[in-house]
Amino acid sequence: MQALIVGANRVDTIRAEIYRVADRLGIRDVDHWPGRKVGEGKRVLPRRTRLVVFVCDRSNHMLMRHVRRQAEDLGVPMVFCRHSATELRERLEGLN
Repeated sequence: MQALIVGANRVDTIRAEIYRVADRLGIRDVDHWPGRKVGEGKRVLPRRTRLVVFVCDRSNHMLMRHVRRQAEDLGVPMVFCRHSATELRERLEGLN
């Protein structure tokens, strides 16, 4: 299973926070969509996605709506945060 980070260019700290709780959430891999190109707004979430982390201050609203709709259809939890490892840690602690 995988987690998906949407938005931002440098995601090393965000990726590290996800890996910190990966065992608990059943995540083995972390993928990243920068969200800078127009075509990324049409990408389809992989079926093996189990968590979506959306970096709000690095992405646009249309991309957010597209990804959120897909996550809801798949029943995948979605975490919204700014580009901050501390904020993401707090959000991830709230997940089962």
